[in-house]
Amino acid sequence: MYLKIKSFVKNIYENFLDLIYNKKCVVCNSFKENSFLCKTCAKDVNYLSTFAHRIYNCVPIFSVALYNGSIKTLIHKLKFSHRKNASIPLAKMLFEYFIKIKEDKDYIIAFPPSFFIKTAQRGYNHMYLIAKEFSLLSNIPLEKDLIKKIKYTTPQFKARDRKKNILGSFKINLKDRYLKEKTVLLIDDITTSGATLEEIINCFNKENIFDIVCLTISKSEK
Repeated sequence: MYLKIKSFVKNIYENFLDLIYNKKCVVCNSFKENSFLCKTCAKDVNYLSTFAHRIYNCVPIFSVALYNGSIKTLIHKLKFSHRKNASIPLAKMLFEYFIKIKEDKDYIIAFPPSFFIKTAQRGYNHMYLIAKEFSLLSNIPLEKDLIKKIKYTTPQFKARDRKKNILGSFKINLKDRYLKEKTVLLIDDITTSGATLEEIINCFNKENIFDIVCLTISKSEK
């Protein structure tokens, strides 16, 4: 009950903030004309090429930009400062990049979910907000419950520890068999070691699903 009340109060506060900042840049709070970013902050995005930056088990992994500057600020505001409207420019960047790499396939959207405790603490799932906006822009159906997070994990800083930590954390919920005829577009906010994406790809492969494309908003410089 406490978590539900806390989440309700947060949602009211966040909606109030969205009204206040509707005419301001999400990154620097300066006034802007159209998009959620001012011209200065829009220029502070280090976009990457439209070539796959990694390939794992024949799955291409693309990233829109480096994890720094305005991208890093937007992700932090969305994840840690309850600025839900930061999901909109992030989804737009994903969509504009996706247009350049998409093929003539029948896609569905999936994303790595948070463990239910983390979602309750934050009051929302930040990747769901991005995926929902991306789905609206692309007209690609979003499979919200396709991937389940079944194990609580804590942040790890070494790549070796990340892979060990994330092992067995996800489960694919194949409630509809038609999904095997689709191309899974797996989106995420950041890729560092790639451990999360690799674990989810492995889970899909165990279900004989191999037609997957990964697209992340940012890529760590490490």
